[in-house]
Amino acid sequence: MTFDRTTIFVALALLLAAFVKGTTGLGFPMIATPMVAMLLDIRTAITILVIPNILMDFAQILRGGFPSAVLRRFAWLLVLSVVGVFLGTKLLVMLPIWILNFTLGIMVLMFVSSQWIRFDFTISTNREQIVSPVVGLAAGFLNGMTNVAGPPLAMYLYSLKLPKLEFIKSIATIFVVTKASQLVAVSTWNLFTPQTLFLSLEVTVVVLLGFYAGLKTQDRIHQQTFNRWLLAFLFATGITLVIRSLR
Repeated sequence: MTFDRTTIFVALALLLAAFVKGTTGLGFPMIATPMVAMLLDIRTAITILVIPNILMDFAQILRGGFPSAVLRRFAWLLVLSVVGVFLGTKLLVMLPIWILNFTLGIMVLMFVSSQWIRFDFTISTNREQIVSPVVGLAAGFLNGMTNVAGPPLAMYLYSLKLPKLEFIKSIATIFVVTKASQLVAVSTWNLFTPQTLFLSLEVTVVVLLGFYAGLKTQDRIHQQTFNRWLLAFLFATGITLVIRSLR
């Protein structure tokens, strides 16, 4: 790896994103993808982040035992998310870079807006069977196209009023399935070259350091203050991506 200015900025961005992931349990693709995409090609950014994503989410799944109940409850969501990943990855390969940057920027801004507005809605058990596959397809599609499936999934799981631990295990399980599918998809469309694979493994080392640091400091940071600064930073990042794409 050449330690030029771009490499240093990317490493710092990944450390920050992984630290947030370790601290809050969420947010790595949302933060890492737009930050890396501002420095590198967005296709490269999405490709090199797949492996570290899988490792961190898999670590969260292992806490508390195998998620058999999650797999049963969200079976159709998981199946449709795999379909969505391949459809989204196909668009990732076909669409111009500016459209991908614009879409990612809009996704970031939508996520930040939803957190500021604080939507409070509930999905009943009867409607869950209908809504779940739709959410899975949409989340998989967005994951394949922009590497960001968190906003629709987080809002959906929140609407089910899941307990905190069940929420984290559920979203981590869904992420592992979508990311594993994404790994196959980017390989199918030849986005994983020897160069990007080697870069992804190097990135994984940096990411795991930030993730470990985030886990260690999880209980030492005032969550409300941290979230406020994080949302402000994400908002600025989303605006930057949208402006960059329109130029």
